[in-house]
Amino acid sequence: MALLVNMSRALAAAGAALLVLAPVLAQEATFRSAVRTVAVYATVQDASGRLVPDLVERDFTVTDNGRPAAISLFSNEAQPITVAVMLDMSGSMMHRMLLVRESTRRFVAALAPVDRAAIGTFGSEVFVSPLLSGDRATLNRVLSEELWPGGGTPLWTAIDRAMTALAGERGRRVVLVLTDGMNSCGGFGGRCIDYSRVLKRATDQDFMIYAIGLEGTGLTEDMARLTAETGGGHFDLKQDDDLDATFERVADELRRQYLIGFTPSVLDNRSHKLDVQVEKPGMTARARKSYVARRDP
Repeated sequence: MALLVNMSRALAAAGAALLVLAPVLAQEATFRSAVRTVAVYATVQDASGRLVPDLVERDFTVTDNGRPAAISLFSNEAQPITVAVMLDMSGSMMHRMLLVRESTRRFVAALAPVDRAAIGTFGSEVFVSPLLSGDRATLNRVLSEELWPGGGTPLWTAIDRAMTALAGERGRRVVLVLTDGMNSCGGFGGRCIDYSRVLKRATDQDFMIYAIGLEGTGLTEDMARLTAETGGGHFDLKQDDDLDATFERVADELRRQYLIGFTPSVLDNRSHKLDVQVEKPGMTARARKSYVARRDP
């Protein structure tokens, strides 16, 4: 009898242990599955350029190296934003410094409580504030105290540093750069990073690049390609265009992007071509054009 009682107690204890472990095992299974899911963020516009925020999963198709990929994750809800805002402070930007500061404040004001941003500058040096924060007062203080004009335009170096600042973050990682010119490292005392490195890093490591070009030489074809390949966007402003409205447009786009996920059929550590299409007339989707099918998370 005592043996039966002890066995019953042991079985009960084992059952309780399994009940305790079940959520943990489920979480681990979910995590293992999640790291195999490729997340794609897509911006959809109609023929007039207006954002389309109310589509459903069946409105999209995804191809991986030309083959249809089954969508396993979909959301049209606003996703948290993690962004590094890099501001051109080269000599040619000195007369625009107040405009840039106040317009960037509009972008900060448009962030949601779950969003986080870091402010950086580039000119005679490249600096990214270590304060990655969702607190508007903190970000506005950085804008008030840490903008130093002068120097050249180490544009690719600035984007590379911004990616480094966000490297340890999860989810959607965005670099938003504001500039009035082409890459130029004259007067910059550090190592000047080239475009090919930035393009490869951004596409391999899943960064999204946005660019705003103020009136000047305009955004280059390289910048247009960088934003297109990463699923971001670029805005080339003329003299009468509204910088405030452009910053707000970027924030609005990021808030209205669709999250689409699929599980790769093969994990070969190679770069795969991605294509996201909307199955509705007159609508186009903008999303990154490649991903690396990594075997390990």
